[in-house]
Amino acid sequence: MKIIFFGEDSFSNVVLKSLIDARFDVVFVVSPFYDNLIHKRLEKTCLINHIEYIRIVDFKAKTFINKLNLLSPDLIVIAHFEKLIQKEIINIPNFGCINLHPSLLPYYRGLSPQHWPIINGEHETGVSVHFVDETADTGDIILQKKVKITPKMYVSDLQLELIKVYKTIVIEAINLIKQQNFTPIKQSHLKGTYYGKLKRKQCRIDLSQSRNQIINLIHGVSKPYYGAYLEDIIIWKARIANAFEDDYFRKNSEDKIGLNFSDPGRPYLFLKDGSIIIEKYEKIK
Repeated sequence: MKIIFFGEDSFSNVVLKSLIDARFDVVFVVSPFYDNLIHKRLEKTCLINHIEYIRIVDFKAKTFINKLNLLSPDLIVIAHFEKLIQKEIINIPNFGCINLHPSLLPYYRGLSPQHWPIINGEHETGVSVHFVDETADTGDIILQKKVKITPKMYVSDLQLELIKVYKTIVIEAINLIKQQNFTPIKQSHLKGTYYGKLKRKQCRIDLSQSRNQIINLIHGVSKPYYGAYLEDIIIWKARIANAFEDDYFRKNSEDKIGLNFSDPGRPYLFLKDGSIIIEKYEKIK
């Protein structure tokens, strides 16, 4: 099966390497042209495996569309790719375009789906592979796998679990397409959710929220992302205080909700329903 691959970053690279390792015929790899270096692992993988690689600004350019048509792919595989693919490209491959999306569609469509399930206190998320249509993450679902979210999980921990799924799920989806012995799940009648790209202002701690909501925010936006912030500090790591600690902080906080640095070496957030111990933080410059 001849494949063209669209990706942007190191997560995309995990999927690309899985296709190469499974001996699929990846003939062309495409990334958007961003003013950063997130594409470097993809570029290196292509160089090592003698695969043509380009970064492109205009996905509607006639020369680019003609190139895809001349390659006559059986399938276009997309992973961690923020650009919407136009119908002219979707219609090129014999078997269509498929996309890897790190959520259990139809929930958490859109951008930053690795963050929002943690922020919202979900107990599970997952990975979906679906056919691509002209809107974001709404095409028929080919395959899904669930991933548990544990109470102590940070976004970087979740990403490691998702990567384990990335290594196999696209291969399994392609094999289903080749065998044509499955029934895709249509999303058109399913109610889902959509979230935009995580913004820094959404990482600000709201002291009116419960401590579970705040700890979820801290876990969901920690390194390598913005980090949850309040006043002049960014909180990278924290935990909910146990009953003994909670009682101690309650007696020493004088019911003042907010940051407290009165206990040397052990800053904490005192909240309406308990305390959060701050284990790692830094001053905002």
